[in-house]
Amino acid sequence: MKRLFIEPLDVLMFRSERPFIARESHVAKFSEIIFPLTFEGAIKSKIFLEFCKRKDYLPSDFQRKKKRDRKRDETENDVKKSLEKLVNFVKEKISKDAELPEILEVIGYPPAVVGYDINKLLEILETPPLNYPSKINVLGVFFSKKDKKEEYFPIPNDIVRKDDKDDEILKLTPILKGELKIPNTENYVCFSTHSKIKQNIGLMSFNALKDYLWGGKPNKSQIIDNPYKTELRTGIQLKKGTKTTVTGHLYTAEFLRLKDWKKHWGFVVWIEDEHGLLDEYLSKNENEVIRLGGEGKGAICTKIDEINLADKLGFSDLIEKINEERKFKLYLASPSYFNGHEPPSDRLEKELGVKELRLRAKLPGKPIYIGGYDFAMNMEKPLRRWVNAGAVYYYEFDGEIKRDSLLIKIIKNIDMRCAFIGRW
Repeated sequence: MKRLFIEPLDVLMFRSERPFIARESHVAKFSEIIFPLTFEGAIKSKIFLEFCKRKDYLPSDFQRKKKRDRKRDETENDVKKSLEKLVNFVKEKISKDAELPEILEVIGYPPAVVGYDINKLLEILETPPLNYPSKINVLGVFFSKKDKKEEYFPIPNDIVRKDDKDDEILKLTPILKGELKIPNTENYVCFSTHSKIKQNIGLMSFNALKDYLWGGKPNKSQIIDNPYKTELRTGIQLKKGTKTTVTGHLYTAEFLRLKDWKKHWGFVVWIEDEHGLLDEYLSKNENEVIRLGGEGKGAICTKIDEINLADKLGFSDLIEKINEERKFKLYLASPSYFNGHEPPSDRLEKELGVKELRLRAKLPGKPIYIGGYDFAMNMEKPLRRWVNAGAVYYYEFDGEIKRDSLLIKIIKNIDMRCAFIGRW
């Protein structure tokens, strides 16, 4: 697995799904979701900006221009004209620059993805896709200490604590309802040996992940509190062009600040780069500065050693054990989108190579809502309902799971880019 270490130089803004317009709402709320696509967009932007700098292009020229008329919204004809202008500009540049098509394909530039077809681009504006195909994909983003470069993972939803002073860590266990004398059902429910439990808050270490996938539970020494805090900052809206302040448009924004600066917390990014493009586009300097999150705050991006997940998790022996037991649980290490609250069984069956999956129990947790902004199309992405990291699903199956099914990744119409399988 290829990895990057990203160290923020200042606070970061990961804004929540709540709409924010100065004066209408005076607080821009902070989202605790560390979303892979946010980091993927920052890395792709860095690659494209460096390319534009070398070629003396203006990045804004590759963005659809909206009609600036406050008296009325864009008409369908306005949108079509803006797309035609953008496509014609890009085609002209491509005819003179042989490198441009490749870089646009690398970053998943929308007009390049649909083949510069105006009608298809209009469809994209009407019904934006979940994501655009690209050659670089961020699979996961995890908190890490700078000196160790070791990931900390979201605590699974089936790992809880006793709701008392002892605060003992517990693991929920799926139990067949029939065993509780509830007839005519094959479903399972998750129970604890204690009547009062509470959710675990924080992160677990890599060793805890291995123990968990093998059917165990983390101990207290393997769990840490979230290594960040919320910091409030006050600002005021500025007029476009003149950059002068707007009376009455004072607001407060919530930012993420990593704790314990002496130990230098940052993020380890797992990245899929089958064609070695990172080495090509991010190899000039050992430490690259990228712009991350809202307001484009600076962060240092550094390549770090790759890891062999199969060896580190003992995956070969784990798969053998799971195939013997004919059951497994699926743990989401990153937020996932299924257009629902559970993964599609047919896609999982194909990825795992099994004959039939039977979902027995699920702990999806509270849903999260994620949108974003499409720079090329110059439009807001629709707000979608995602399943948050930490969700757990319990399956029984027929057949045998493929030996290379360590990290389950499905990115087409759905988005499940970082999920592990483990024992009940």
